[in-house]
Amino acid sequence: AIEERRLFILDYHDILLPYMKRMNSLEGRKAYASRTVLFITESGTLKPIAIELSLPPTSSMPRNKHVYTPGHDATSHWTWKMAKAHVCSNDAGVHQLVNH
Repeated sequence: AIEERRLFILDYHDILLPYMKRMNSLEGRKAYASRTVLFITESGTLKPIAIELSLPPTSSMPRNKHVYTPGHDATSHWTWKMAKAHVCSNDAGVHQLVNH
C-alpha cells in the first residue's frame, strides 16, 4: 500500500494539541487531538484504518495517547465510532477556525 501510494494521514495532532488542556478545562468537555491513517480502496474511496487520539502530556502520563482500529465486537465497534466522531470534530474545527 505504501509503494502504491494508497495510504494517507490526516494529522490534526500538532495543530490542536496545544489547545486541548484549555478546552478540556471547561466543565463537561472532553476533546482529543487526532491522527488518522486512511487507505484508498479498489473503488477509490478513502477508508480510515487507524485513529490515534491524544491528550496533552501530564506529569503522571507523559504519553497520553491511544490508537483505535475498527473492531469486530460490539464494544470495539462503538469505540471506533467514537474515535471517528473525534476526528470529524477536529476536521470541522480546523476547517471553520483555521481555513476560513
